[in-house]
Amino acid sequence: MNQSPENIITKNITSDIGSIFSKGKIGIEKESLRVRDLRISKTDHPNKLGSALCNKYITTDFSEAQLELVTPPFKDKMKALHFLENIHQFVNLNIDDEILWPFSFPPQANSEKDIRIAQYGKSNAALFKEIYRKGLASRYGRRMQAISGIHINYSLPPRLLEEISLQERQHSSSSHHSEVYFRMMRNLYRVNWLILYLFGASPILTKDHLNKESKNFKKIDKNTFYLPYATSLRMSDLGYQNADRVKLEVSTDSIDEYISDLVGATKTEFKGYTRIGEYKNEDSSQLNSNILQIDDEYYAIARPKSSNISDMRLTSKLKNYGVDYIELRSLDLNPFNRNGLDLETIHFIELLFLHCLLKTSPKISKDEMKEIRNNDSLVSRTGRKPDLNLSENQKNISLKSWALRIIEEISEIAEGMDGAKNIYSESLNNMKKKVLDPDITLSNKLLDKVLSEKLGFSELGNMIGLDNKEYFLKSEKNKNLELLEKEAMSSIVDQRSLEEKDSKTFKEYLGDYSSS
Repeated sequence: MNQSPENIITKNITSDIGSIFSKGKIGIEKESLRVRDLRISKTDHPNKLGSALCNKYITTDFSEAQLELVTPPFKDKMKALHFLENIHQFVNLNIDDEILWPFSFPPQANSEKDIRIAQYGKSNAALFKEIYRKGLASRYGRRMQAISGIHINYSLPPRLLEEISLQERQHSSSSHHSEVYFRMMRNLYRVNWLILYLFGASPILTKDHLNKESKNFKKIDKNTFYLPYATSLRMSDLGYQNADRVKLEVSTDSIDEYISDLVGATKTEFKGYTRIGEYKNEDSSQLNSNILQIDDEYYAIARPKSSNISDMRLTSKLKNYGVDYIELRSLDLNPFNRNGLDLETIHFIELLFLHCLLKTSPKISKDEMKEIRNNDSLVSRTGRKPDLNLSENQKNISLKSWALRIIEEISEIAEGMDGAKNIYSESLNNMKKKVLDPDITLSNKLLDKVLSEKLGFSELGNMIGLDNKEYFLKSEKNKNLELLEKEAMSSIVDQRSLEEKDSKTFKEYLGDYSSS
């Protein structure tokens, strides 16, 4: 009979928690807009940064101005953060007088057309990415797509996966490993509200993100509004969400059901998108009129990912190779940190991943998924409200008491992973302080700074961006500079090679991708 997952920690690895649990790898993906004179840049992706299509460290997300900085996975979390800082320095050296915008919400845009869709060259792969983004713009709007965040990619320690297999009397295989990752992912869904409370840093937005149904917003100036107790409006219905997406139900019960639901969504036409037009040629406004153009359009709190780097579609990679890591997508940019993320946050998120792994993880019913979404919505809009109640197992529970219970449950893992400096327990203790005192959360600190110092949102963003740029320009030469320069140059060569080698029509390329 299988052991329940929370029993694993009390078995034969209890005395060796630190050496086993700390071997998980962390990779970081950080989105940031290039901004000049308080406006999203309209210039091309800087050539000195290499090819956005082929550079594995510096690419673009939705917009031509929206950089995505990508670190390799590291066991040493400090090294991951140092690598991210090295990329920041390299970027700041090569974007002329532009700054990297420090907030998740972009500055005011006069028009959707002010936000350029990213371009990647003339290859089939480049056209695929560009037309896909045209589809996103037509479906959800460019402003929404320009919202930025941080994704943390986490892979479990191999020995821990082996130990779980032994405890559960399973063969160590990609299928069993995938099951373990899905167990962890379901629990991440359940506690995502805590991530929004602790790390939400977007209580303010510009008026172009409001709609007719937006209520209770207070005015900072003619272009900027806020909700008094909001934590992460980026993760609310006004941020990186969409009503049509919410209607899509993708099962987290198993990898097979997850794949089936995603594939089904990419093959099922959605009438609301037929007005955008069917794919006809390279000037088309979307790849297709289905619920999802491709697998990647499914924006969830967390997603299972494969490390396979082929051009095969995500669901095929998962089917053939299994899950290698989980991508957590609900962190806002921290405007008080030059990297948008600090080490303390990484340590807590690592603890939370492990907690979600070890805790019992039943399948998520439709009622529970509705409960999860309601909790996230409440916390994103009103998370710092005194005596706020959430719902756990259809019963009211105060945010504070639930958060403190989770932190207490995590404490055993933190103590086991602590070295001489007690870095994990210290991180956990600082999160506990934020639960007890909402005034020291990122969202309140940002709101308080804007309101008390009477700084405009855009002016503050510009000031922080300029300060960060000055710091990076004055920093000593980073140890990864040669690596980043080499990757930038070789990526341009790789892009040209792709363009020269293309032998298929784009329609053939698209068909091959859909059937891969």
